[in-house]
Amino acid sequence: MTYEELKKAYEEAAKKCSELESKKAELEKENSELKKSNEDKDLRIEHLTELVLKRNKMLFGQKSEKGKYLCDGQLSFEGFFNEAEEQSNLALSEPNEEKITRKSAKTGKHRGRNEIRTDLETKKVVFDLPENQLICGVCGDALTEYTEEYLTTRLAVIPEKIYKIEYYRKVYKCRNCDKNGIRSNIIKAENKTPAAVIEKGLPDPSLVADIMQRKYQLGEPLYRQEQYWKLRGIYLNRTSLANWVIKGAKWFEPVIGMLRMYSFLEPVLNADETPTRVLKIDGKPSKKKCQMWVICTGASASKKIALYYYRDSRSKITAEKLLEGYTGVVQTDGMKSYGSGDYESAGCWAHCRRYFFDCITDGDTTCPSAQIVALISKAADYEQAAKEAEYTREQILEMRQEKVKPLLDKAYEIINTLRPSQGSNLAKAVTYAQNQKKEAVPVP
Repeated sequence: MTYEELKKAYEEAAKKCSELESKKAELEKENSELKKSNEDKDLRIEHLTELVLKRNKMLFGQKSEKGKYLCDGQLSFEGFFNEAEEQSNLALSEPNEEKITRKSAKTGKHRGRNEIRTDLETKKVVFDLPENQLICGVCGDALTEYTEEYLTTRLAVIPEKIYKIEYYRKVYKCRNCDKNGIRSNIIKAENKTPAAVIEKGLPDPSLVADIMQRKYQLGEPLYRQEQYWKLRGIYLNRTSLANWVIKGAKWFEPVIGMLRMYSFLEPVLNADETPTRVLKIDGKPSKKKCQMWVICTGASASKKIALYYYRDSRSKITAEKLLEGYTGVVQTDGMKSYGSGDYESAGCWAHCRRYFFDCITDGDTTCPSAQIVALISKAADYEQAAKEAEYTREQILEMRQEKVKPLLDKAYEIINTLRPSQGSNLAKAVTYAQNQKKEAVPVP
């Protein structure tokens, strides 16, 4: 083979090698893209599997991870706290005794001021002058009862017993001055009518308290309370009820201030927040989501206090303001808004347990998440036993060092071996546990 032929053959071979190198690079790129696509698909399958498992738990299994030491669920704030704002109209005039009587079907007029209910018990309160004031200040003669001056009527309530309170006061005049004097000398007893919760309003404090108690403690909406009163022959519309709730709440501000002061004397507080939808802002409809914050004393507190605060934000500034001045320990769910005050932050094993509980497939007791949940639950068992046995602080510390700490250390050993897919529920659980390691405390 001549030199020219060899050179040509070499060039062709080099060209083929270059083509093969180029094809190899293309195949490697394609392989890399396929590999990444498969990883994305695997991650999506994992996420979808988690969603299916969680949905199945919601539909067919236990509705939450709650155990022996967890509450029976959180309150639903949607429409609970903000119904008064939705229904109120502070510009509306206060209802009087005539407005809550039943109208005649024929004339459309009220049938009389005394027909709120003809059988409604009426309690008459009359204010009289002290005995040492029953002397005429003009002539020194004795005063005689002249008449009774009507002051006001309040609608009061005792559970399952409704009655009216009519306030009067004694009015006296001197007959001698009336007969022989220049003018009559009329003396009225002091008006001792209790301060009204609603200025110039019909409701007695007992009625406002009953409306609030039914709504916020018993969860009875105002429209149902409207029906409750209607069935008893008293026609109070929900707008008036809402106005009374809002105006009456002002009377609790000093009480809330005292409760806050007493709660801040406790060594440990719990803080949390949950979103709630706002129905009205400044009288205008709104779909904005705000926050209902709660700060409460711990299980071992001398005074059990829970304070609810409505705020339009879950920002760091809001948390700082609500906990301003507190220097004890605040246990939270680890949200970044907390931790910038003068207090010491503490994490919560109940929240950590919840994240891992959501990663457990029904019936699987051997997966890492199930093992971690079992260890945390065992630690909670020791805590509960100590609480029931009324351990001293020193005994609790000793118990935690000897029994609880080894369990939690074991839990973290398992957590540190996990390599979950990014964005999965397990990844969230692991991240939460690792971020809260310094601040985690045993379940109270």
